[in-house]
Amino acid sequence: MSYFYQKQCYLAQISVIIVNYNAQYFLKNCIGSILKSVGVPELEIIVVDNHSTDGSCELLKACFPKLKLIPNDHNEGFSKGNNRGVSAAKGTYVLLLNPDMILAEDTIKQLYEFVKMTPDAGAVGVQLIDGSGHFLPESKRNFPDLKVAGLKLLGFSKKYYARHIEQDEKAQVDILTGACMFMKKSVYDKVGGFDEDFFMYGEDIDLSYRISKAGYKNYYLGNQVLLHYKGESTLKDKTHFRNFYGAMRIFYKKHFKSGFIGTALMDLMVAGMIFIRSNAIHRPEHGMDTCKTWIYAGNNESIFYQLKKRFPDMAGSMIDEPSERGLETDMLFFDSNVLSYKQIITCFALQKDLVPRKRIISEDGTYYLGSDTAYDRGEVVFFEGS
Repeated sequence: MSYFYQKQCYLAQISVIIVNYNAQYFLKNCIGSILKSVGVPELEIIVVDNHSTDGSCELLKACFPKLKLIPNDHNEGFSKGNNRGVSAAKGTYVLLLNPDMILAEDTIKQLYEFVKMTPDAGAVGVQLIDGSGHFLPESKRNFPDLKVAGLKLLGFSKKYYARHIEQDEKAQVDILTGACMFMKKSVYDKVGGFDEDFFMYGEDIDLSYRISKAGYKNYYLGNQVLLHYKGESTLKDKTHFRNFYGAMRIFYKKHFKSGFIGTALMDLMVAGMIFIRSNAIHRPEHGMDTCKTWIYAGNNESIFYQLKKRFPDMAGSMIDEPSERGLETDMLFFDSNVLSYKQIITCFALQKDLVPRKRIISEDGTYYLGSDTAYDRGEVVFFEGS
């Protein structure tokens, strides 16, 4: 892989587009995992920053001077940010990513090779797991016709998700998540990119649908697994649910003609679900008071010592690398300077029910990050002296 300066004029094969908003250190780890990609041709990284106030732009300039940074003077939203990034892209292919993703070293290679060998491919997505290692069902979804959309708005999501496709299966699917979409830039341009009426949420449903209508097929590669710190993209509060269910309303009005009564019924269901969901958020408890043991997977004695200082009342141990199964501890720290991201992602999935709290230590060894639920902001903790 070659990672080139933005001022060079030759074409990249793949352009990675990341729209960021206040996800500073998760973004740093995301880019770090991209730069460890193997077996891919020329690659450019474009970050569109939606007026972050957490120092994201300053960090990018200091740590990744070669990437192309497009800073906005206000938050333009996910759709417009991606459209701006793709319009600046030089690549034949584009990979749309959320900033709170961790990629395995061969992820981009597998996506690139699949699209090259699949002439009818529109958008291609992967299996996503959250910060606890559990599968995220929005990785593969069915087309939300009137019945499916109505049931989803009433809180019944069985038909909404593509449960007929196995989690690790490779198959054609109706709807992919915008958190990770790979496609030819020509396909994105042909269908007009994201509809900017969607500020956040629903734009991926709309884009997937329009790609299908244009004669392409969307594919889900369940054998490719990415880590998505879902709670880092946006806090799950009343504003989140207003945006989420409001997006369903936009999609419904755009693609279905149902008259005044149908629209009024949809508005009523949207309002009801915003009220119900925003007042019924269940946040799992994995507080530090429940943690008695931790394991550091790595070989850096200095980091091990830092963890012992941070958790003096907990029993800690160090292993070279985690076994695939059978680890039972309250916290597990993965050293990304020792372990590959593919190893780490695999262990997240395999240890999803055994280890409630999982953390990744940055490549420079100055901090660790993680997320235990899909509802709250993730945790970023710096070691002493960092």
